[in-house]
Amino acid sequence: METATLPPPASEPKLPAPLLPAVLLGPAAFLWLWALPIGVLLLLNLQAFWLIEGNLNVLQREDALLFGAANLANLLIGVAFYLGARFRSGNAQVPFETQPWWGIPALLVQVGYLWWAVAWAERILPASVTAWIYPTERHLFNQFAFAMLPLFLGILRLAGARPPKHAGTALGINLAAAVGGPVLLYLFGMVVTTFPLFREAKGLVLATCVVVFGVVMFLGLMRVLLLALRHVQQHWRSPGQRVAILLFAVVFPICGLLLNRAIPFPVDFQAWEIYALVVINAGILWLASSQHAERPRLSFYLLCGTFPFSLYFFIVFLPYTPLSILAIIAMGAGFLVLTPTFLFILQLHALHCSRRELPAGSRGWRVMLMGVLCSLLLPAFFTVRGLGDKAALNAALDYVYSPAITAENLKYPANLTNLRRALSSHRSYKNGIYYPLLSDFYSWLVFDNLVLPDDKLDRLESTFFGAAGSRLNRDVMQKGRSPFGNQRSVRDRARMPRSQPAARTVSVSQLETKTAPTIGSDAVTTFTLTLKNSGETPAEFTQKLPLPSGVFVSGFRLHINGAPVPGRIFEKKTALWVYTMIRDSERRDPGLLYYNTRDELELRVFPVNAGASVVVEIDFLHPSLDRVETFSALGDDPAARLAAIGRALRPQITRDREGLAVSGLKAAELPVTKREPYLHLVIDRSADNAYTGDLSAVMAQLREKFPRARLARVTLANHDVVDLARQLVPLDELAKTITAESLRNLPTSGGLALDLCLARAIRQHRDLDLDHVASGDGPPPVPVFVILSRKASARTLELSLTETWRDLLPDLEIAEIGSDGTFHAQLRDPNARALPVLRLGGSVRSLSTRQALRFPGVGENDTLASWSPPNSAWQPVSNVVQRTAGTPWSNAVALHLQDQDHVRTPGTYRLDRKALVTASRDSGILLPVTSYIVVENSAQWRMLELSERQKLDQNAALDFRETPAPPAVWLAAGVALWVGIRRWRGRRTWCLQRGMGVSPMVR
Repeated sequence: METATLPPPASEPKLPAPLLPAVLLGPAAFLWLWALPIGVLLLLNLQAFWLIEGNLNVLQREDALLFGAANLANLLIGVAFYLGARFRSGNAQVPFETQPWWGIPALLVQVGYLWWAVAWAERILPASVTAWIYPTERHLFNQFAFAMLPLFLGILRLAGARPPKHAGTALGINLAAAVGGPVLLYLFGMVVTTFPLFREAKGLVLATCVVVFGVVMFLGLMRVLLLALRHVQQHWRSPGQRVAILLFAVVFPICGLLLNRAIPFPVDFQAWEIYALVVINAGILWLASSQHAERPRLSFYLLCGTFPFSLYFFIVFLPYTPLSILAIIAMGAGFLVLTPTFLFILQLHALHCSRRELPAGSRGWRVMLMGVLCSLLLPAFFTVRGLGDKAALNAALDYVYSPAITAENLKYPANLTNLRRALSSHRSYKNGIYYPLLSDFYSWLVFDNLVLPDDKLDRLESTFFGAAGSRLNRDVMQKGRSPFGNQRSVRDRARMPRSQPAARTVSVSQLETKTAPTIGSDAVTTFTLTLKNSGETPAEFTQKLPLPSGVFVSGFRLHINGAPVPGRIFEKKTALWVYTMIRDSERRDPGLLYYNTRDELELRVFPVNAGASVVVEIDFLHPSLDRVETFSALGDDPAARLAAIGRALRPQITRDREGLAVSGLKAAELPVTKREPYLHLVIDRSADNAYTGDLSAVMAQLREKFPRARLARVTLANHDVVDLARQLVPLDELAKTITAESLRNLPTSGGLALDLCLARAIRQHRDLDLDHVASGDGPPPVPVFVILSRKASARTLELSLTETWRDLLPDLEIAEIGSDGTFHAQLRDPNARALPVLRLGGSVRSLSTRQALRFPGVGENDTLASWSPPNSAWQPVSNVVQRTAGTPWSNAVALHLQDQDHVRTPGTYRLDRKALVTASRDSGILLPVTSYIVVENSAQWRMLELSERQKLDQNAALDFRETPAPPAVWLAAGVALWVGIRRWRGRRTWCLQRGMGVSPMVR
């Protein structure tokens, strides 16, 4: 019997492939595009809560925790969908990639979460933190930037998971949805605002319509785009792909940039580089398309190289896509807001097709690794350029603002060509427009989000290259801007805090003084100031307090709500910035005490309310007083009482690790001495102002102007400083010393770093003249600095570093002579008078009452003496107290001298700013580098701590930026998304408060 042969089973029809690659439709997409970004968002929200929770009341804290729970639930739902998709994809008969409905939960969850984020922003962010600590705009941007990724994933899955059976029908339906979304929203808006039926819920209905019709429009647009790209893929050699490139990579981006000229949404992108990159990106896409068949690997590498460009603009615009439907209604060209999304989808499509067309043997890990490396070329270029800028700029800042003032010649250690490029790059960055993310990345990479102020950038350029650059953005695309432009540059967004004028109607109405002994022969005098505002508005109290030598601040307290709140010590610039931000933004109760100069304090308190009083306490540490004037006779002026304490102090000598320190000396009790001058010639070797005059003629002029001077030193200076005559030489021999050949020791270059030159010259005066005085010698001569330049003119002298050496040369005198003989007295105090001259061991110092005088290398039997001109001899100073080391006062003297040594030569001193701040905080002794500050709540204290850590880890010349104003897009978002929610939420809150018996002012 023959066995019948069964026919083979009919094969099942093969389902058409989805419109998107499997990497966007597989289970892993829920992990990378949902769980991961929402997890990062959760960490950012936790960080924000840690920062502001001290400012939240009980209800706000509960709301913040509920919002955090919503963020966590969003994350867990994403993880659950990833696990469910993994299970489903392994057991489903229909491929998981072709099941679009898995995108609906991602869409709905993110819409609900973002709705909650917008509606609850005011509930969880009190005004006291949104002003500067954690702005509402930052909170909303974080939520949208990360939650839009899973929302976009949901839309892509709905649009591209299942291909249509009839492409023409699907194209028409989705085009209708894309066009009908804005039309229906406009019509519904007209109905809702016209009919009284929706009066109570008008805002809620409008906001719901924006969301629903926006999703419909975006879904239709995405599906139309994917259908068009599928058609191009199936007809690869047809002109369709070139048309898509021309449309989405050239026409739409250029039109969007032209629209951006009138409306900088979300920011101003008007720079020639943006236009050039658009053209280059389109050219590479076109080249990759043309080489796709012949050179598939080249095509793949080219597309990988330009991928970061499209990805950047997609990420920048993604948080703002919910506003696209409003932009379309406002103006028909508003759909150009979606151009970055279209370009990104086109780039992904081209990259996917290029990878698929690679030969089977060319899809290995080496080719993929090379593609990744190509995609990193643009980011790597930007990063390497930023690191180069950072190295060159920091080297220049260290050289100018934190130098090592040594006995050797000063020479800039880095490459001037690299510095010129870095300064030019940073100038262009500051003058240029603000690029979201990129500008922030550059700011973080180069200066850790601090700012190089314009005046310091100008000084670097003037010092090393002779002239400062322009602060104007000269990009050709910035010309002919629309009056609606209002472009925000990097400089606008990084401006420094500006003090707002405040009423100054506060005065000291009462001052109580109490002195108590401490350890050994030290004492602490506490000043209790009662401040009274006689005006009609909240006012700020400011007062300068001259501080006698030997008196130090050891405590500070501000009374808040009747209780004294102890001040804490922070780095001075940090404390000043935080005080300014609180004063100008929050109108809270900060108090601040810091050094203006080494012998002057400044006290600030704000606000002192009209008719109210505020109490401040300051502790002053000093040696025990033998006597003191009756304080009651001095009135309520704290400066007068401090001066009385200074008059009651006896001269004190104590020891630190460098030698003996003397304080408390009084000029009136010692004889004065007019020292013989010598000339220190500074020959300008800058590029534009190098001295070219007749040296023999200038010698005669010097003898006429300074008849008492017989000796001279000579220094060559531009941005470098080189000795020409280190030892003192007679004026008659200068012609032999200063020759044309000797001037070549320092070629002409850049500008004149006068501050560096003078600071080093004063150190030279100390080392060679003041610290090597033989026992039979009288007072050493004093330098008069004379600058020889091509053209002498009245200069604006920036001598901050020279000022730190000023106690060694209190009678500083600077003059300038031009090549034509023009003479200018640049710095000469008309009220300057002769000062007492002191000697201890082999060192001599002029009396300075600003701070303690240090005498190094003193023997045990050496005594303090002053020069007596009538007797032409050194005479002992009487009534001097020898102090033992280790007492609080002796430690304060030593700490202040360490701070002085650091600011004199910060580049080489053994202690840096961080160590000095720590020592000041541990001892409670205020230093010129620190401040005492009191703030009201924990959020402000945390901002102080974070800001100080940031400041101390960076170059001392950098400053803080001011919190940027909100971008214009969020003002539009507030109008678009908040208009209805506020009304609905206000009614809901009113009902809740009535039911709960809560005052409407609680929240």
